[in-house]
Amino acid sequence: MFGLPFVLFVIAMTGTPGPGNLAHMAIGQSSGFRSALPFLAGTTFGGVCLDTSVAFGLGKVVMASDALALTLKVVGAVYILYLAWKVVNLTVDAPGEVKRFSFRDGALIHPLSPKSWAMALVAFSQFSDPAAPLIPQVAAFVLTFMFFQIFFHSLWCVAGVSLVRVLRSARIRVAVNGVVALVMVGVTLHALL
Repeated sequence: MFGLPFVLFVIAMTGTPGPGNLAHMAIGQSSGFRSALPFLAGTTFGGVCLDTSVAFGLGKVVMASDALALTLKVVGAVYILYLAWKVVNLTVDAPGEVKRFSFRDGALIHPLSPKSWAMALVAFSQFSDPAAPLIPQVAAFVLTFMFFQIFFHSLWCVAGVSLVRVLRSARIRVAVNGVVALVMVGVTLHALL
């Protein structure tokens, strides 16, 4: 069943740059940690939904249908482009006027992110035991991913907040958001290929 190799896999996958972590960093450096909480709650909810669905067999359904897999890839890429556009347009001069990322924005990021699908599919298919009871495995799988997603999304957001202290120029912070958006798109395109 799930052991140390699984935990190390989850840490590596949830701690590295991806659309969720990068969006949290951009929000943190643009408007602070507190403003990211609705988005964080949404990403947690979306991640739990995705991981639960994959563990109960949705991943097999998607993998079995080329049309469904392609549709998910296209919709996911469009959504990540939308989020990247929102990141680029975050206003860093007046935090009170920043258009906040919503719970809904967060709830969609993992179910529509190719990286999230890839890590959930690989993790469950490689680390689950077909001979063991399904429900305890699903619970361990989902809770482990949820814990580390919350931890690393929060950590990336705090890193963004720390950037504000270092990068005092609004222009540099806008440039950082531009780089974050480009990396979000790049990571997504890499996951799609």
